[in-house]
Amino acid sequence: MWPFSRGDAGAATDAHVAVASVSAREAVARMKHGAKLIDVRSTREFRALHAKDSISVPPDLIKQDQVGLERDTEILVICMSGKRSLRQARKLTELGYTNVTNLAGGLDYWTKFGLPVKRSR
Repeated sequence: MWPFSRGDAGAATDAHVAVASVSAREAVARMKHGAKLIDVRSTREFRALHAKDSISVPPDLIKQDQVGLERDTEILVICMSGKRSLRQARKLTELGYTNVTNLAGGLDYWTKFGLPVKRSR
């Protein structure tokens, strides 16, 4: 068998599901129309600082498919820089969530643009 057959290539492609990204400002606009912002950092990180109105959904809940949202809900995924959220957004898509978007730049950009946050006391 030829070592570069299409059967092998297809399996590798599925591991890299394409996920769109939006800016922090676009995320705020979408949230006003019902999109849910989920923060995929650890519970400890979330408690210390998070975007206002975001929901804490650590990776272990995603892995167990315990997100708590309908599959067709518009979901915006945030972390600190946008890297972990991209990974988790791909996992959500693989689990069958149909409207998942990564927040480019994460909480770093969110705070850079002066968008509302909550800090622990």
